[in-house]
Amino acid sequence: MFADSVRSLRPTRRQLLIGAGTAAGAATLGATTATGPAAAAPGRTGIDWPRGQVLPHFATPDMLDLIDLTDATDADQLLVASLQGLVNRTRPRIATLRPADEGGLTWLHTAGLRYRTVDAPADLLRRYRSVVRGVVVTDPDLPATRNLATTLAGLHDAVIAAPDQLAGLADLPVVADLRGRFADEIGAYRWAVDTLWPHAEHRILIGLDPENTLCDLRDYAVATKALTLWIHPDVPESRAIGDRVMSEMAPGTAFLGWWPAGVGGESDGTELTSRHGLIVLAADHSQNLTVFGGAPAPVAGGQRTLPAPPLANRVYVTFSMTEGDNLQYNQHKMRQLWDDPGRGAVPLNWSTNPLLIDAAPAFLSHYQRTATRNDYLMAGPSGAGYAYPSPWPDDALGAFTGMTARYMRRTGMQTAVILNRIDGADVPLSAAEAARYIRDVRPLGLFKDWTDRTELSVLHRDTPQAVSYLTSSVAEAQAAIADSAAGWSGDAPLFLSIGILSWNLNPTDVATIAASLSDPYTVVRGDQFFRLARRARQLPRR
Repeated sequence: MFADSVRSLRPTRRQLLIGAGTAAGAATLGATTATGPAAAAPGRTGIDWPRGQVLPHFATPDMLDLIDLTDATDADQLLVASLQGLVNRTRPRIATLRPADEGGLTWLHTAGLRYRTVDAPADLLRRYRSVVRGVVVTDPDLPATRNLATTLAGLHDAVIAAPDQLAGLADLPVVADLRGRFADEIGAYRWAVDTLWPHAEHRILIGLDPENTLCDLRDYAVATKALTLWIHPDVPESRAIGDRVMSEMAPGTAFLGWWPAGVGGESDGTELTSRHGLIVLAADHSQNLTVFGGAPAPVAGGQRTLPAPPLANRVYVTFSMTEGDNLQYNQHKMRQLWDDPGRGAVPLNWSTNPLLIDAAPAFLSHYQRTATRNDYLMAGPSGAGYAYPSPWPDDALGAFTGMTARYMRRTGMQTAVILNRIDGADVPLSAAEAARYIRDVRPLGLFKDWTDRTELSVLHRDTPQAVSYLTSSVAEAQAAIADSAAGWSGDAPLFLSIGILSWNLNPTDVATIAASLSDPYTVVRGDQFFRLARRARQLPRR
């Protein structure tokens, strides 16, 4: 059935080979040819993905062929992304360059990876022609076919081409021609689920906007042979497609990518995946994960401790950067914030993702190695991946809490942020959910929600939980602290958790906020905050 269906998409006559004309739009990188230490010794090839590991490990990268896609056409970006996925599946040898918050080459240098520049997609395709078995042609009138082509490319070792590239192409057989095959997006994705999903990798699902001209993460989709969709959780026909696929995936499986419609799509989409026992990893703008997933780097199973001050009747304030569950944030914006000269001036909690030990260990290793005594790394919502615990099937929640415990231990994280929503509204953990999470993860403490208030409570009789007041400006944070402390009697310690919106504020801003606080305020790290809270509430030590 699968082979017959794909054959029905082939044209009667066309053969493809990238011509010199397709080089237009791919900028060069200048004279630099290599950087970093000596190449790693040859070793394992292919993807390593044992049972219990959420994301695959790629082989150690060779000398990388680096191509600048800053000015590349949409078609060239698709072609390069698909070729990158095919090649890097065996051993990472292709990396792409685009402008990035942290600098386009920053992580390649941090990871000590060597590269040489390649001028055009044609050069790459000639170099790796032996890896490619065919071409998939997209339909320019139906962007959804880009996602179908991504799945087909992974399954058939093919590259993706647009029709206007065909005149300059020859020598590669056309695996599938998607032009005119589908009336609309829903029909295209139904066909993909009927025909491609049975043959795709079931340990991962990709969600990408087919109209996004960037091709970040498509290399990862091709390399892992993942099904790539674009699910609208608020559209019944589209949601039904998501339900069908996710119902056939094991609890703890990762959905990488993102959702339509901004925050509403985020809540609806994450609730959808949670109801099926899946985690979300925002990654639609993650670059070169097929490279960084193989770049070796030491990840520590602990981090520097900072003793808590003596408990007193003071107002203890802790600041937490948001967005840490987000893989593309870990790669881009977090690195930019991490390099801010104000970092280290005051205690600051950094939410990040323990699954970086799979996805890009060099990222997490860098944050661990360069942390100051005032930097505290903790797991972003809601542990090992973004999930809402309450919608999870009761009999599957242990899969999430169990893997969260494993990954937090391996990455030295003792504290986590939890977001928990139903129908877009924050909801408390049930007694059973709290008990399961605390029994398995054994956190020092939990930060709960990003909202318009802050309060400290005790969860399951033995774990402090702090609701965080989310702020997006210096003035708002100062007002939130003042308002939250306004009714304090001074007869007992007061604990205030302030969320710092990472897209708006940086460590220098946090230092400014902290500098505006005087007696009786004390700014502390998250671990100090929860140890003090345990003393104040007479809870067991961790």
